[in-house]
Amino acid sequence: MRQRSTFVVLFASLFLLGNAAATVRAADSATGKFDLTLRKQTETAAGSGRFHTVHSPETWAANETAIIVCDMWDLHHCLNATRRGAELAPRMDQVLKEARQRGATIIHAPSSCMEAYAEHPARKRAQQTPRSLKLPTDIGKWCYQIPSEERGAYPIDQSNGGEDDDPAEHAKWAKQLESMGRNPRAPWKSQTDLLTIDDRDYISDNGEEIWSILEQREIDNVILLGVHTNMCVLGRPFGLRQMARNGKHVVLMRDMTDTMYDPTQKPFVSHFTGTDLIVSHIERWVCPTITSDQLIGGRTFRFANDKRPRVLIVSAEDEYKTEETLPPFALSHLGKEFAVSFAFGDANERNSIPGIEQLDEADVLLLSVRRRALPESQMAAVRRFIEAGKPVVGIRTANHSFSLR
Repeated sequence: MRQRSTFVVLFASLFLLGNAAATVRAADSATGKFDLTLRKQTETAAGSGRFHTVHSPETWAANETAIIVCDMWDLHHCLNATRRGAELAPRMDQVLKEARQRGATIIHAPSSCMEAYAEHPARKRAQQTPRSLKLPTDIGKWCYQIPSEERGAYPIDQSNGGEDDDPAEHAKWAKQLESMGRNPRAPWKSQTDLLTIDDRDYISDNGEEIWSILEQREIDNVILLGVHTNMCVLGRPFGLRQMARNGKHVVLMRDMTDTMYDPTQKPFVSHFTGTDLIVSHIERWVCPTITSDQLIGGRTFRFANDKRPRVLIVSAEDEYKTEETLPPFALSHLGKEFAVSFAFGDANERNSIPGIEQLDEADVLLLSVRRRALPESQMAAVRRFIEAGKPVVGIRTANHSFSLR
């Protein structure tokens, strides 16, 4: 009888918690706002080349926010890119529906596909928007780099176009595209049908048009999602670089994107690690990022083939310089099989490790810490991880990581 009562209490608690989360999202829908947690990376010290992961809560008014959907084409010359785009789309559509319901502006930007939408009300809305009298210089052009990026090294080699298809499968795919009457090198004709385009939305691939839409609707906040992170999402006239350098409060939805990266190219890591490296580059030099669960709940999106265990490497010691040696080790030896994040000791406050809260999402902890008395909130993250029975790998002075004597 007691076992049955315990089950009833547990079920009721879970039901109430689920209802509470749903109630919060419903309230956000009713009030037209987004409660977000922005993630960025800040250098541990000037010129160190190492970065703290920093989270900051922000609330955005939905009617002052736009979501730009970048190049979610119907087909791509890379078969794996086509597959991953189709995998992304259903959850992305949920994001767009929720954002639209709360009052955000949705701009679909499938580049070079405007002909398919010549008579669509959303395309006509974009065309009929008065051209802004304050267009930023070169807003209609591709942006290859912004000044802040000059401080960091670009993390992947995409010089071969980033295709990661099996050669035989790729050749077969090219023939299939030809048989469909498509150009095998540029087969897109429209946005994927897996995404809903409402008549209230906008359709444009023109930087001046899109900027004019933002200005007319008095939009300061912009969320970019779509593909591909290292190419179009960053560089298009409506991409992250142009938005950031021209003063928009822009973020990337980091779990609603994908890169064009071939693991046979430097730094010779998995495709998904390639995406992580580009996201880190963006968080350091371009803009913050958010995730889809902040709008629609549930878990962040992860591709089915991304089975990498998540490792958090924590380094805070003065004797062995593991903060210098572990990052290149991890990239070289773990980048193919693991998703690796870092948390480093604070250069200005010995007893603090910013970003150690990432343990809540980690599967493995690699610890290289010596005698740090962490704040309670940071130590609580360590306790939660260990009490969950997850593995800890300690090196060097890890046997007295959090003991002062």
